[in-house]
Amino acid sequence: MRTRFQFGFQTFLLATVLAAGIIIASPLIDTSGFPMTGIITGVVGLLLQALPFLLVGILISSAVETFITPAFIERHFPKSTAAGMLVALFAGFCIPVCDCATVPVFSRLHRKGVPLPAAIVFLCAAPVINPIVIWSTIFAFPDRPLITVARVSFGIITAMIVGVTFVIRPADRHLLREDLRTIDHAHAGGTRHSGIQQGSAIAPGGDVDSSPQCASCTTVPETTRTAGWRTRLISYLNHTRNDLYTIMPYMLVGILVASCVRAFAGSSAPSWLQGYGTPIAIVAMMGLAFLSSLCSSSDAVIARSISALFPTPALLGFLIFGPIMDLKNVLMLRSMFTRRFVWRLGITVAITCFMLMMALALFLELIR
Repeated sequence: MRTRFQFGFQTFLLATVLAAGIIIASPLIDTSGFPMTGIITGVVGLLLQALPFLLVGILISSAVETFITPAFIERHFPKSTAAGMLVALFAGFCIPVCDCATVPVFSRLHRKGVPLPAAIVFLCAAPVINPIVIWSTIFAFPDRPLITVARVSFGIITAMIVGVTFVIRPADRHLLREDLRTIDHAHAGGTRHSGIQQGSAIAPGGDVDSSPQCASCTTVPETTRTAGWRTRLISYLNHTRNDLYTIMPYMLVGILVASCVRAFAGSSAPSWLQGYGTPIAIVAMMGLAFLSSLCSSSDAVIARSISALFPTPALLGFLIFGPIMDLKNVLMLRSMFTRRFVWRLGITVAITCFMLMMALALFLELIR
């Protein structure tokens, strides 16, 4: 049976051969009117800019996931809703985790009794306002510092509004999927249920960690956390490698899409973006962010590459909505929570982000 490393290496080798063939054939393809050389140039340029931020984000995020126990985070979350929401904002600002790593933390916070609105604020805020994301946004828009300020500000506002909606109208009592509730109830009764999934771990304090064991969000078992430095280092390196294998394909797809958009659209905004085109542009960029599932530590570089084609509110919609609610995050949420809750959360985030960006568009139109 092939190991993950062998599969990753073979995939990398195949992708390298295909890329080399396309590069060699690009002059011939250009003669047909398809701008292959322009697309390749854009892909290489974006990759060189985005890769350092992706690597730094993965290295720091893996360190947090490896060396900071979930129990440590749980102990520092207040049990009151208002205080919990403020602490969630502070934690989101201080903890440089990638967007997909926040989903298992959110699930665990909910199962440990943290108020749902506070846990939701952390889920929405952490991937948008953490230090690595702020740094990468500053790098991507050095001549437009207000983009960074707006991303952080609207990220906080979005997280707080979504959290408040769950205060005004509380969610159903049972949010976890039925199979995960069965596991928790069996463990609470002091028995080992036969339905415990393979890969579930006994977390600190004796809790069953039934979160899905995906490559980029696996919780490191307590035995690893308390082991010697060599074991912990090996675990950290494995975690980093798995994160890179998981996130890299998403980034490459996003870079390819951005390069194609820039190559076919040119260097100026299309005429349809004038007037009523702004809402369409916002929806289009939010949809692109959802489908491309980019890592929040490098998505600003890709947004910069097409910044001339879309208005500022649309770019901010891409930078705020994508880290909170993209395709991979929805699939992870669905593996833990009920369909009703995931639908409500996703629609609430989408509507909130869209309305905030429309309000920004109207404000910019008024002051123009």
